[in-house]
Amino acid sequence: MSRLNRTPARGLAMFTAAAALLAACAGGGDGQADAGGDGATDTATETRQIKVGVQPFAELAPFYIAQQEGLFAEHGLEVEVQQASEGASLIAAMVGGDVPIVYSNYVSLLTAVDQGLPVRIFRENDRPGVQALYVLPDSEIQEPADFEGATIAVNGLGNIMEVTSRGVLEHHGVDLSTVKFVEIPPPNMQQALEQGQVDAAWLVEPFVTLATQTGARPVVSAFEGPTENAPVAGWATTAQYLQENPDVVADFKAAMDEAMEIAASDPDAVAEIIPTYTEISPELAQSLAEIAFAENSDLSGLAGLEELLVKYEIIAEPTDLEEVVVEESELEG
Repeated sequence: MSRLNRTPARGLAMFTAAAALLAACAGGGDGQADAGGDGATDTATETRQIKVGVQPFAELAPFYIAQQEGLFAEHGLEVEVQQASEGASLIAAMVGGDVPIVYSNYVSLLTAVDQGLPVRIFRENDRPGVQALYVLPDSEIQEPADFEGATIAVNGLGNIMEVTSRGVLEHHGVDLSTVKFVEIPPPNMQQALEQGQVDAAWLVEPFVTLATQTGARPVVSAFEGPTENAPVAGWATTAQYLQENPDVVADFKAAMDEAMEIAASDPDAVAEIIPTYTEISPELAQSLAEIAFAENSDLSGLAGLEELLVKYEIIAEPTDLEEVVVEESELEG
């Protein structure tokens, strides 16, 4: 199967549109204005405005803690939140200059790099947790080998759920040619399971907790074998914005470092913040499985994830990760 057929058409269209926007903006106007805020300033005391793109995931708790606790303000930033239902539009907005910093999973970001977009990744956000392939309690699938011929729900074809599923199942000897992946939004996966539309689903919180409350059970973790300790999602900007506003990116990262410490050490703070930006109830938020927040950012695992993307023809060839991952020296201005 060709690489282009493996990549969701909608995502490619958004990335292409973003590239066109970037080309149109290049060489003209003020870079800071195009980036959706004041960007860098002449004085350390002046507040700099920045738009940040996020999704309504429980994993974004540290970001909202930083907002609530005034950590961004302490670093001289006024953050305007841009929330989206899916990540491809955020990457398009970032590359187009509308939202300079976004949260995304690394498969989406590396796919954008493969399409020639100037993406720079500068901080880890969350790591593998309870994500797994879940089935109904009476399913005949009892072990990984039983996924032969199964239909599995993922949030997007050619994205992180499918890539990790392929890696894990192949690790357990499953013939991937017999496995079918179908694209279903995470909120609809449990219903798809119950109605027999799929045999298994790659679940994340809060859907893990909701599904297990009705008896769903995990068969195999999404992160073992070749995907063990694989980085999941984090924060990115563009090469242009980083070059023009290294201090803004540095201060955003510093605020997130502090927020990560709070989130990693205080589960109550996480449970309290999640209902403020999601539809998760306070009661459900208290019962969610612990999220693996990246208190210390480590992007060294991107190389292993990238190998899987090449293997499964999600991207054409390995990228130069040294050009993608932001070094601390680049944040010094």
